[in-house]
Amino acid sequence: MTSLAEAESRFGRTVRSAGGAIFGIERCLSIGSRYEEKLQVGTPDGFIKIAVVLSQPDIDAVLRERLAEVVKRAAAMRTPPHPTLASYFASEASARRR
Repeated sequence: MTSLAEAESRFGRTVRSAGGAIFGIERCLSIGSRYEEKLQVGTPDGFIKIAVVLSQPDIDAVLRERLAEVVKRAAAMRTPPHPTLASYFASEASARRR
């Protein structure tokens, strides 16, 4: 079983280089009554977290790809709406109050 310290040692550099952070190790039952370990990773502030199975081949590449997508999605979700749409909805709301 992988400890959090071991996961940080083995995968920390890869995770941080992709813009993410490690949050923990999850152990869950898999096919055939075997336990599978998943690394809990996500954006550094924990806005989005995902679990990545550690037994995959080329786990470093998998972590980089998955985290890059998570970081990209988080940035898109945090971007304010288009100013034109924001002003439209603000004007609609003020018109209803009158």
